[in-house]
Amino acid sequence: MMRLLKEWFKVAEVLLVLLAVPAAFIYHISFRWPGLLDVSYVAIVGMFILQAALSYGYTTSVLKRKPSGPFSPAETQPLPKTTFIVTAYLPNEVPVIEATLVNILQNVLRPPAGIEVILVYNTPHAEPLEGKLREMTRQWPELILTNADGSRSKSENLNHALELAHGDMIVLLDADHLVSSDCIAPAWRWMEAGYDVVQGGCKIRNTSGGIVPGIVGIEFEVMYGVHHPARSVLFDTGLFGGSNGYWRAAAIKKIRFDANMLTEDIDTTLRGILAGLRFVHDEAIVSTELAPVTLGGLWFQRKRWLQGWLQCALKYQRAIWKTGHLNLTQKFSWTTQLACGVVYDLVAFLFFPVVLAIWFHSGRVALPAPAYSVFAFFFILLTGPYQAAVMYRNAVPPRDSAWRYALYIVVSWPYTLFKTVLHMVAIRDELAGERAWTVSKRG
Repeated sequence: MMRLLKEWFKVAEVLLVLLAVPAAFIYHISFRWPGLLDVSYVAIVGMFILQAALSYGYTTSVLKRKPSGPFSPAETQPLPKTTFIVTAYLPNEVPVIEATLVNILQNVLRPPAGIEVILVYNTPHAEPLEGKLREMTRQWPELILTNADGSRSKSENLNHALELAHGDMIVLLDADHLVSSDCIAPAWRWMEAGYDVVQGGCKIRNTSGGIVPGIVGIEFEVMYGVHHPARSVLFDTGLFGGSNGYWRAAAIKKIRFDANMLTEDIDTTLRGILAGLRFVHDEAIVSTELAPVTLGGLWFQRKRWLQGWLQCALKYQRAIWKTGHLNLTQKFSWTTQLACGVVYDLVAFLFFPVVLAIWFHSGRVALPAPAYSVFAFFFILLTGPYQAAVMYRNAVPPRDSAWRYALYIVVSWPYTLFKTVLHMVAIRDELAGERAWTVSKRG
């Protein structure tokens, strides 16, 4: 409760600093430069229109699904030994870890060279589940248990497990992920075609658990079915999303993970790109996971993601501009995700103080450039329905119910506002040096 109360104070602080203060400042200087209000309004709305246009372009690019791998000549070559690394914080993962391991050991189609499954975990105290897991190793000798003693993060767990991995391809999974049975072959075919990392699609399987997981479920459909694949289609680049990622073993053992970063997956992605690795998305290689079931759980999860992206933007944006491993369009793609992603939300938040200043200055609730405002409203508003329609058409089975897509359309604007405020709090935390990792509770 105290932790949530602290977050509410942070929201109030952000609203004061980025809403009330700028509104008062803009209002007062508008008396000296009255044209500033209209120019600011038109410029910010123009930025919204540009972002919406990019969204339409990305969504249209995936209307026709990209094949799930270059099947020739790779289909005639033997699949390699594959290592699955499952990382867990046992007090939190106890309800889900057994099902994840059994799914891999029983259901995944194995290559002739076989598989190995490494469960790497850290725990503050012994868990009864550990005894049951040891019994599983007698039934499945390919299951390896390792306690990363002294580990304080997922990154340290992964680095520990990489030392034990013998496969030519390494699959990285969170403890709640259930991978598809045919995941190995298409991922390796991408690697035979010259890629080093393949990011599969992630679906939420507890969408019936409430409004929050229901919304997140469709959001993931858009994220893994539109945004990520579009960057592969349009720019031939991609990222590792933290789980259901397939790595060439030599690549991941060279790059490894940085325990000081809040989003170790994006940090590893960017270091990999700067080292010349090639990333691709294949949404047809599916794994399912659990979304947070409460708004508080979603808040802390997404705040960590957003703060981690900010850390990566500050650390790597200049290097992305300078690297010779990316062409101009790929640098554009990564700039829109890093520097522009931060700047966009900061400027977007200024929309509200500008509008308030306009209202106070004119003495009435009205907006300048009415025709421009109406066009922008509908152009931006329709991005959500368009994305939802394309995702409903392209969704990898099992497809969610149509009413959940309709729910996503209805809440997409307030949900976007929620995430914008959350991004401001994440920026505030980063500037204040607050980088605590809150463990996500499993739904």
